Amino acid sequence: MKIRVSDIRVKNRIRKQPGDLSALKESINRVGLLHPIIIDLDNRLIAGERRLEAVQQLGWEHVEVKIVDIRNKKDRILIEADENISRLDFTNDELIRSHELIKRYSRSGIFWRFIAWILDLIDKLRGK
Repeated sequence: MKIRVSDIRVKNRIRKQPGDLSALKESINRVGLLHPIIIDLDNRLIAGERRLEAVQQLGWEHVEVKIVDIRNKKDRILIEADENISRLDFTNDELIRSHELIKRYSRSGIFWRFIAWILDLIDKLRGK
């Protein structure tokens, strides 16, 4: 569901500074908003303050949201905290692998698609 960005109310957040949003804004421009902003029945922000700030800076008028029925402060805090700590960044090896795969699939033409298919086959045989 989409709502107007200006209709989302932000109050009493744990995080006080959103930090540098440039990478997040670039990501949203490149691939879109991958995770909706979480709000309650009264349009109060539950989770996604950095995403909200990023889309505001990008000039979005509407944003995808997920509405949850939260009635107490403890649950609001649990969700906000959980979203920010229950994630795991790529290891250096995983990050390198992601760049290799992006490079692999960025080439066009039948020859490069064939090479990508061969490399995928090798990956499967190696168990990757």
